[in-house]
This record gives sequence, C-alpha cells and structure tokens, in this order.
Amino acid sequence: MAKPESIASIIARGLQDLGISRKVKQASIEHLWPELVGPEVAAHTRVIKVDLGRLFVAVDSPVWRQELLYHRSEFLQKLNTALGESVVSDIMFTGP
Repeated sequence: MAKPESIASIIARGLQDLGISRKVKQASIEHLWPELVGPEVAAHTRVIKVDLGRLFVAVDSPVWRQELLYHRSEFLQKLNTALGESVVSDIMFTGP
C-alpha cells in the first residue's frame, strides 16, 4: 500500500500543473520582505510589485535608496532562498 501524500505536496503539484506556482511565490514576496530585510529596512521600504522577474521596492529617502543598493545581491539571495527557486532576478529601488 502506498504512503498517503501530504496536502502540501498535493497543493504544490496542483499549482505547478496550473502554471501558477511562480505567481503564488511572487505574491508571497510582500509578506516575506520585512522578515528578510529586518525591521529597520522594512520601516523605510514597501514592496510595489514583481514584473518580469524584477522586484520593485519603494524607498522613503535617497539616503536609504543608496544604502539598499549596496545590499541588493544579499537581498536577492535571501529572497530566492526563501522562495525555494530563483523567482527574482533583480531589485529596483524607487523613490525620492
């Protein structure tokens, strides 16, 4: 007798079969962002959208924007690791 399959794997397979698993992961980025970047960075940023693999993040000041540019590759690595695959290829920091 075969082992029962977990609900999580059934849902993951269903999303994959529908071709929307990547979109679901992209939608989860807004909730993951504060956890990945920490409370101080999260207080000065807001996820806007993911478009063609690029994550757009609004920043509240030019000083923070410049600082975040130095950490872009670190944020990309943390984000894609948390998502389990390379969903985001670049981060665009926008703002004043």
